[in-house]
Amino acid sequence: MSGLFSSPSPPPPDPKIAETQEKQEKRIEEQESTKQKQIAASSRARRTGGMRLLFSQDRENPALGIPNEDKLGGG
Repeated sequence: MSGLFSSPSPPPPDPKIAETQEKQEKRIEEQESTKQKQIAASSRARRTGGMRLLFSQDRENPALGIPNEDKLGGG
């Protein structure tokens, strides 16, 4: 009599669905990690790139920066 009022249990999920869902979650995690690495790299480059270029060895005295010029432009 107890079986009359209880609902039947649902069938277990298809193994293919679970497998594809796991693959999709793994792919999303990899994409997120690469995106975070790209963001970190760009912020690191933005933070340190300016000083590195300013103190380049190509300049005669890199600590002085850009020498003062009397005129602006090509004159």
